[in-house]
Amino acid sequence: MLLQRRKRTTARDLAERLEVSVRTIYRDIEALAASGVPVYAEPGRNGGVRLVEGYRTDLSGLSLGEAELVPLLGLGEALAGLGFDTPVAQTEAKVMSALPEAQRERAEHFRRKIHVDLSAWWHGTETVPHLETLTEAAFSGKKVRVRYRRGGDGKIVSRTLDVLGLVLKSGVWYLLGVSGHHEPRTYRAARVVEAEITDDPVEVRPDFDLATYWNTRRHDFEHTGAEYRVVVRARPDAARALSNDYEADTKLGEWTRIDLTFGELHHALRRLLSFGAAVEVLEPPELRTAVAESLREAATLY
Repeated sequence: MLLQRRKRTTARDLAERLEVSVRTIYRDIEALAASGVPVYAEPGRNGGVRLVEGYRTDLSGLSLGEAELVPLLGLGEALAGLGFDTPVAQTEAKVMSALPEAQRERAEHFRRKIHVDLSAWWHGTETVPHLETLTEAAFSGKKVRVRYRRGGDGKIVSRTLDVLGLVLKSGVWYLLGVSGHHEPRTYRAARVVEAEITDDPVEVRPDFDLATYWNTRRHDFEHTGAEYRVVVRARPDAARALSNDYEADTKLGEWTRIDLTFGELHHALRRLLSFGAAVEVLEPPELRTAVAESLREAATLY
């Protein structure tokens, strides 16, 4: 599978990827060749391990455990927003039909018994009007010109972005982009009110890895005190729910003071409102104001 994705690679690289010795790789190459796989090693500085051009394996090599995973990927609804709903359905159908009968029956059994829902609880999946345009920008390598409604003050600003990628987190799409020579920033895709792909190419960043960057930033949000800092006091049940990843400090009677970190104001607002009167925001002042305004709007509505 690794060799199918790469035209040529070295035995040392394969050994590192598969966490075995180089000697084991050469033994595996011999075993593959003996079983009929057209793989060979070229010596020399520009040599390496490769398959004969055009060779592809079928799916009969999937184990029962691997086959069971096919209907559990849970990406159909998420990818529908990118405009890929039909190709996803066709791809899954082709994969299922290519499986041997026993594996196909197991996969269908798992489909009937387990459902994967990636949307956020209570809030559902956001409607993102310009998600297809943002996706096209990410794949095309062209800059995108957007008008974006900021989360704090609601002001609409204009940005020309190099799109680094899109991330789906708890039913919410995020756009990672760079404006000019600034550091990458995270934008909530639903707040993009206009999007237009330009003819200008993005700056190539060969060392950027989307998953690594996102995981690092997520860890920063949750653990290091970076980004949007919040201080609350919470009643016991809420304190336990909020303090799983944080150190609770000062005890205030039945209240517990907790320091929290969020990506932006709107992340904090959405999370803390779900606790109702069991949590009071102490800092910062603008978040206290945002909570009060949200509750006044709700009281007026009801």
